[in-house]
Amino acid sequence: MIARDRELLARLGQVNAGLGRAVVALMSAQDGGELPADGVRELAELLGGMSAELYQRAAELEGRRAPARVVIDAH
Repeated sequence: MIARDRELLARLGQVNAGLGRAVVALMSAQDGGELPADGVRELAELLGGMSAELYQRAAELEGRRAPARVVIDAH
């Protein structure tokens, strides 16, 4: 499991490294100050996917069954 955890953390590091670039790209794509919906959605999917992987691993570490689906409240 250690190799798997390292892969998970490496992926999180990649997401983190790309986050700044993604934010700058969104800022430069603003139209009259408004963000492009597709760019915001892509970022949400990337972060949501990473969040789901972390939730799944936490459940496994606790000896629970990994959730089939993680719902992120959008409020």
